Amino acid sequence: MKNSRLLLGWVAAAAAVSLTGCGGATPTAAVAKPESVVIAVGALPDSLTPAPWGGSASHVVLSGLGSQLLEYKTGATDDQSCSTPSTAVTGRLAESAVPAPDGKGVIVKLRKLTSQFGNTLSAEDVKWSLAIGMVRQPVMKGTLKSSGFNVDNLVTVIDDSTVELNTLGMTSYTLESLQNNLFYIHDSKEAKLHVTPDDPTANKWLSKNLADYSGWKLEEFTPGTSLTVTADPNWGGDRGSVKRVVVKAVPDTATRTQLVKTGEAQIANGFEYDQYSSMTGVSGVSVLKCTSQTRDTMMFNTKTGPLADEKVRQAVSMAIDRAALAKGAYAGLADPAGSIFPTVKDSPTYKYDPDGAKKLLAQTQYPNGFPLTLSYSVSRPGPVAKSSAVLIQSMLAKVGITVQLLNVASPTDFSSALIDGRFQAVLYSEPIVIADPAFYTYAFYSTGAPSNSTGWSNPEFDATRTQLAATPSTNTDQRAALLKKMAGLVDQGAPILSLVEVRNLIVKQDTLTGAVPLTNDQVYFAGLGK
Repeated sequence: MKNSRLLLGWVAAAAAVSLTGCGGATPTAAVAKPESVVIAVGALPDSLTPAPWGGSASHVVLSGLGSQLLEYKTGATDDQSCSTPSTAVTGRLAESAVPAPDGKGVIVKLRKLTSQFGNTLSAEDVKWSLAIGMVRQPVMKGTLKSSGFNVDNLVTVIDDSTVELNTLGMTSYTLESLQNNLFYIHDSKEAKLHVTPDDPTANKWLSKNLADYSGWKLEEFTPGTSLTVTADPNWGGDRGSVKRVVVKAVPDTATRTQLVKTGEAQIANGFEYDQYSSMTGVSGVSVLKCTSQTRDTMMFNTKTGPLADEKVRQAVSMAIDRAALAKGAYAGLADPAGSIFPTVKDSPTYKYDPDGAKKLLAQTQYPNGFPLTLSYSVSRPGPVAKSSAVLIQSMLAKVGITVQLLNVASPTDFSSALIDGRFQAVLYSEPIVIADPAFYTYAFYSTGAPSNSTGWSNPEFDATRTQLAATPSTNTDQRAALLKKMAGLVDQGAPILSLVEVRNLIVKQDTLTGAVPLTNDQVYFAGLGK
């Protein structure tokens, strides 16, 4: 009976998968739409594929290009400036994606699109891309498995333009997961020409070349520095007026500010929070302050040292004044977190209580505190990380914890250290990859999850999360109760602390339409100029 209810929930979600594309702002007056756009960001990745993963920098490129089967639906708010975060998905490369009648798969019908090399999107492209994706980026395999897919027999080809993605058990986010950046679809015919014995996935070539169904031709890519793409007129997909996109890594926030003010860049983000205020009111420039589910967090390695003690981790949480952090580092453009998950409030360990923190430490082997190395990177969550780190350093000093700050400059090195667990404590951001809480509560918290490098594990949490994943999204009250229970378990264990809940902030030129952020906080290049 449970599977029947879940299938009904799936069918309701599947009804949302249609031909509609990314929504965007509609100009109120006739203005000339730009055909070329410059996007200034804090960092770019070293690869055009998900391997090596470059954190937020990879999100910029892979979301922007957008060669995934599905995408999140976006819709503007009343002021036509921001998208509303959504768990509903629609077709991108797929014309449709619906649960199989027997509930043991997802049947995907492909659009008629062509690659930069003139090849037509095919079932073989999907099969090959998902297979090599699991090899080159192991996190992808774990994500597919957690989403209910049969990773040992993933794709059944029905015909040239139709596949069935086989499942072992449906979850509330199985369909939704197909918009994930990791699930990138390549032109397999072209990519296979570059397979070698040493590189069976052709990742070395694909990391510096485009062979996909994004609708863009690669003009130039300098790893970590710049990316330029031009519109492929033979693509066959829906796009806006923008025919050329230049993405520049501009680490200095003051320089990014100047580029937008002078009109040399049409989109930018990743500023210091007080800089957003300085750009409000600048002629011809808008600051979008969009709703987001993203949290900026502090992660612990719970395997060794003082942070192996649950009470120590709880004490650290109680020593952090989240309201002061939101006001100081975030200039009031973020909300203090009330628990580990955004929809749950008032966790006891999230109340600012330095005296209580000292009492907890007195019950451990570290009554007088201990030294703590706190790593951070301005690539993720952004320049605010430095300000946050300094404030947290001061707050923890009041309870005897001496914090040494470690700035990791390279986005790739930062992501690698996180995945490998090479940190004591680290500031991080959890952008929404799959918006269903049954997934984001898995990725960093479940036993054996690909992104769980803290070492924390709780069987009761795992069982409750599995129950949440098996509960259709339409059962809102039941899901809310399960999520509250899970939040309590994580907040007691405190392997990760949520610091603030942030907004999706984008600065853009008013003449540019279609710069509507997706649910994962990124901008889809083909939507620019709509």
